[in-house]
Amino acid sequence: MKRRGYAVRRAIVMTLNRYHLKKKLYPLALGLLLCAGVIHAQDAHYSQFYNAPALINPALTGIYRGDVRFMANYRSQWHSVPVDYTTFTAFADMKFIGRTDRKGFFSGGLAFNYDHAGDSKLALANLNASLSYTKTFSPTTFGTLGFYLGGHQRAFKLGDLRFDNQFDTGSGSFNPGFATGESFDATSIFFLDFGAGINIRLQSEQTETLVDLLDKRNKLDFGVGVFHLNRPDQSFYENDKIELPVRISPYAFGTLMLGRNVDLVANFSAQFQQEYREMVAMAGVKFHFNDRQLGRQVALQVGAGYRFHDFGDAFYPGIELAWNAWNVGFTYDINVSDFSIATRRRGGPEFSVRYIINKIRPLPSHLNCPLI
Repeated sequence: MKRRGYAVRRAIVMTLNRYHLKKKLYPLALGLLLCAGVIHAQDAHYSQFYNAPALINPALTGIYRGDVRFMANYRSQWHSVPVDYTTFTAFADMKFIGRTDRKGFFSGGLAFNYDHAGDSKLALANLNASLSYTKTFSPTTFGTLGFYLGGHQRAFKLGDLRFDNQFDTGSGSFNPGFATGESFDATSIFFLDFGAGINIRLQSEQTETLVDLLDKRNKLDFGVGVFHLNRPDQSFYENDKIELPVRISPYAFGTLMLGRNVDLVANFSAQFQQEYREMVAMAGVKFHFNDRQLGRQVALQVGAGYRFHDFGDAFYPGIELAWNAWNVGFTYDINVSDFSIATRRRGGPEFSVRYIINKIRPLPSHLNCPLI
């Protein structure tokens, strides 16, 4: 841990020198140095966390009105500084419902996540398979247990990094031909991990299915996901074990009808992972158009969110457009922390897209015509 943290710190120092930071950025440089030992412990995350269920809780697998769901997320952050992030997620899940499954149903999903950051191109790619079971306690109450198993590939590149051993003290210039003075047992590793979670759905609609875009849209999902329960080793050194810390993710997603065509939407999520913690909250208003005409349902949501740690981090306005089975969202982070000195308050854009397939099921029983 100490050897890796020291190497990262030196790489950051060389990167800062490379970009000739002015005196007013020295507090930022110091902050990066202090954070260097813990940034490797953070998982990928989104401002539109409510549109990325695979990163919040495996028990959210199958929690939607429909049969098959496809989702994708993309986030680009901090391109104005040398530690930019790019994150992508693709997720698909489906319900396994038979004609007699009135008291519960199973759901399964697959999620692919990719994230890379900085000059080292530190990347993490993983594929997770999730399974959940949803129990119908009443037409207004549902409980879900979920589990996931995932494979992770973590890697980095040394080509664009600068180390102090590569600077010629005589000429005061950088020489890429000098040895870095660093040695790694591997620049790419693979590991498995698993996690679990629980979700509770409360809704006002008296139905045995989950509500969405109906006359009665009141609903509340709350629960907690727990990731990396086996604490897998993610070290690039054979004799220096670095466990991936357990991440605990409580949340609450709610929709309250203010009128026939207007909803109040409010979502909250917290992430706790070793020293790292994050809380994100958003609120918005959703307007429904042609909500009773099948095939012509349209909704528009406008709102804003705020992400904070021990201090303010970012404010982000957002907009979502829903059209029948499609939902497209866009948010933009406006950085309000001390890091805004370097980012000029430009955090970055984020996009989400969702498509849901609804199947027409046969009747549970067959009636015989008395005239035949």
